[in-house]
Amino acid sequence: MAHQWALSVSHDNMDKEIWLKRMAESDVCNYEYSCGPVPGSADVKKKYEFLKPWLGQGVNFLSVHLPFWWGAERPAQPEEFERDICARRLAFLIEKFLPLGMKNLTMHPGSKLEGQERADGIKNVRKTVQTMIPTVEKYGLSLNLEVCPRGSLGGVPEEMEALLDGMPDCVGICFDVNHADKRYKEVPQWIARLKKRIRAFHISDSDGEDECHWFPGLGALDWPAIMKEINAIDHDCVLIYEVVADGLKQPAFLNREFDPRFYLRQVARNMKWLQSL
Repeated sequence: MAHQWALSVSHDNMDKEIWLKRMAESDVCNYEYSCGPVPGSADVKKKYEFLKPWLGQGVNFLSVHLPFWWGAERPAQPEEFERDICARRLAFLIEKFLPLGMKNLTMHPGSKLEGQERADGIKNVRKTVQTMIPTVEKYGLSLNLEVCPRGSLGGVPEEMEALLDGMPDCVGICFDVNHADKRYKEVPQWIARLKKRIRAFHISDSDGEDECHWFPGLGALDWPAIMKEINAIDHDCVLIYEVVADGLKQPAFLNREFDPRFYLRQVARNMKWLQSL
């Protein structure tokens, strides 16, 4: 299939002219807007006005990564009114980000609450997602629940299947291959098992213990095996690089603004390598 490739860029870099300029010049072209903390309406409007001149000029957004620092308003909250606040706030942000033209949304299911049974946490996340479905369907979007690490809900195939059971097609999976922790060798099998509902991937490498967000090829993951399973998926997916730029920054003592040109060039080259597998 003709999978699309993109790079996730954090909200704070989207405020910088140098980043947008280099993104427009880069061979990468497609991006995911990563929200970070929950922004307010005025902040979203300000960011869009800043991004607007670049849209379609080498900067195309295929996905928006919804905020994931929930505070008290986690998707797994047992209280209906708190789940409702969480779902409605996210639905509000989705509508505010529509001018970016994205078709995919990445959402963290989050963790269970202290003392909560995992099955109850999954049931409550499902209720939160169901509250968001009318907004997602209205705009023809795909809400992709992310496979997350360190005991997060939906972090293993059987829990992700439980989250998605009976959900409409507008709810899918963002499979982060860097999030399998010590079960990293099982990633190809997990992809094969969940492939019917996978709509997007987060692409980066790990050390086989915890997430690292390294460039593919620098860690423990078996990329030929992973790409074999991805290429066997019979519908289009978005493969979104989510790799750290910190290791490519100039030393602080040079006292100069970070120019992301080298980082974006390395992403484009690494993408070509994965595409060749």
